[in-house]
Amino acid sequence: MKKTHLLFIAVLALVFGFMVSWMVFDSRPVKLEATQWFGDQAKILPDFKLIDHNKQVLGKADLAGKWSILYFGYTNCPDVCPVDLNILGEMLDAIDDSDVRRMIRVVFVSVDPDRDTPVALKTYLQNFHPEIIGASAPAAELNILTHAIGIPHSHDKKHEHKAVYDVSHSSVMVLLNPDGKYAGLFSAPQDSNLMASDLGKIIASR
Repeated sequence: MKKTHLLFIAVLALVFGFMVSWMVFDSRPVKLEATQWFGDQAKILPDFKLIDHNKQVLGKADLAGKWSILYFGYTNCPDVCPVDLNILGEMLDAIDDSDVRRMIRVVFVSVDPDRDTPVALKTYLQNFHPEIIGASAPAAELNILTHAIGIPHSHDKKHEHKAVYDVSHSSVMVLLNPDGKYAGLFSAPQDSNLMASDLGKIIASR
């Protein structure tokens, strides 16, 4: 084989390798500041069914098509949940790009279904950003989602005999991609501006 042919093949291989490397690199969000990103390791979730604060079904299929941030808490939470819900509202308002904003959904998932009925959730969420959705489900259905994601939560074991009780829960904010996969998370302490910036980069990179 002539040297010119060998040189041509070598150059072609180099260009092809560069293009593959560029595409692989370009498919990964870079310089994220607030997000633990799973990339190609995004986890497929089982089917689950929540009921939102308007008494509508909110299942895995219903979350498809947008980037969803799930935050798990309860309406009687004395301090952490109100702070985190305000952070999520500030994050939404910090997103200037209307196209990015339309691609984001925030869901407050109650881990206290005995008290947090759709009516209770709707009343509670009037104190926060109007775009935040409230949802919950009976414990068995709720646990399908929380166990799959790895969100710990537990009730005071004596709460069956009390109207007032505490619920322990994680403060992690979970990111689902438009395919309904567990794609990343925001760990405490969260920063609304950094989250907004990261979401813009993630969505732009897809």
